[in-house]
Amino acid sequence: MKNYQALVFFDLDGTLLDKESKLPKENHEAILELKKKNHLPIIASGRSPKEIKQIIEGTPIDSYVSLNGQFNVAENQVVSKHVFPLMLIQELMALTQEVGHSLACYTEAEYAACYSDNSMEKLYHLDHAPMPQISTNFHKTHEIYMMYLFSEEPEKDALYRKAFAERFTFFRDSPYSMAVVLNGQSKKAGIYQVIESLKLSHVPTYAFGDGENDVGMFEAVQTAIAMDNASTYVKSQADFITKSHVDNGIQFGLTHFGLLD
Repeated sequence: MKNYQALVFFDLDGTLLDKESKLPKENHEAILELKKKNHLPIIASGRSPKEIKQIIEGTPIDSYVSLNGQFNVAENQVVSKHVFPLMLIQELMALTQEVGHSLACYTEAEYAACYSDNSMEKLYHLDHAPMPQISTNFHKTHEIYMMYLFSEEPEKDALYRKAFAERFTFFRDSPYSMAVVLNGQSKKAGIYQVIESLKLSHVPTYAFGDGENDVGMFEAVQTAIAMDNASTYVKSQADFITKSHVDNGIQFGLTHFGLLD
């Protein structure tokens, strides 16, 4: 285990990535420089491990909190993963069908939905990600770590939160979707699990984010940094507001806190 000087957690979409969901050259260089200075860059995202590996290919990043804290890896070792009980998945599916919303189930490497709808198409277009495969049995034959509920009706979010108050946590992370994790799991919990596995609780921690699901991440670190493109609420939960994700906000924030020259 290296004697790291700091741990720096990065959300992906709207934070470390550009508008095309790609890793910009300047952010790639920033990550290389962090490692050179003995700071550990870690991804904390709602995306799956497979997606994260594809996005960070060519970087030295080997640790990540994925699927909003449901599947967590430290230095290429899985340190925690949280599987949804089948009966609980089926109960949520029944409610989404009754309300008229589609639902996608995520494994470590794949995802599938029972049917496609407009909200789903908008979300994956926004993320520049492939549409889910369509399968009515996928959740019965795979370990499911996270679900995405597709809805453009935020007024109905409370319906789900009330029905599953003790079992699921719902994060509205776009105008078209809510991420669904097991109650008690989140980026915050995943970050704690990764830090504990690395035995680095004494090391200074930083986090960059822009979305509602990043607020828990902010609570897990000593210094929370919101992108300028974040909502007013997310900004209010941060210690510092850097520039936008398309205006070199990562380098600006890292330099501000002395993590880069």
